[in-house]
Amino acid sequence: MSRASAVFYRVVGLILTAICALLAWSSTVLLTQDSSPHWVPFVATLVQETYQPVFSGPPIHGTIEGVYVRNSHGVSYTRRVASSRSAVPLVGTRDVAFLHDRPNRITYIIDFTRKTIRQERDPAGDPDFASEPISRADFERLHASDLYLGNQTVSGVECEGFKIADPRRKGKYRGESWFAPSLNFLLIRATTRLADGGEGTTLVKDLEPGKEPDPSLFRLPEDFKLEK
Repeated sequence: MSRASAVFYRVVGLILTAICALLAWSSTVLLTQDSSPHWVPFVATLVQETYQPVFSGPPIHGTIEGVYVRNSHGVSYTRRVASSRSAVPLVGTRDVAFLHDRPNRITYIIDFTRKTIRQERDPAGDPDFASEPISRADFERLHASDLYLGNQTVSGVECEGFKIADPRRKGKYRGESWFAPSLNFLLIRATTRLADGGEGTTLVKDLEPGKEPDPSLFRLPEDFKLEK
């Protein structure tokens, strides 16, 4: 594998990882009927792009795009299909979905390339995997060290923006993020500086707030292999 290919694989891997009581594996819809419907549902498309300069060659420009939805019970589904707009060949996982069953604190990683499903317990204490929406007070505490940028309409919804503090360098920032309070502080747009001078961007577009997604998105493929 060339150095450029390895860099692109590492960058795509970071995006796929970043941005992810046991249930039986079946084709049943992953809905917890007794949970309070206090999550605001939505239907959208998630687009993540990376730009990475390479020491001895053209820069790498990779894109990950796919459907992004959440229902009123907090169950979300994101499909991420990777592509490259550079001369570097795409390697590794190219089509994967993350199904987060927040009420039961389980994530299913569905690999459409290998036709496999992996089940993981969600990490405790991470607000991205919490079974309950984050409160205004907790959101403000989470961003107490960040620089508030004010309000801005992004993808049709009002958002609050922050420059995100770099915990390793006092007084420095590693990117900018915009969150929608009306969608349980959903991250709508972000830019992040990567290693070696690269940059990553995230955008939730084609956003339809309040719309319940197609329930079929929350069904696990019956013909995929369950990995232990």
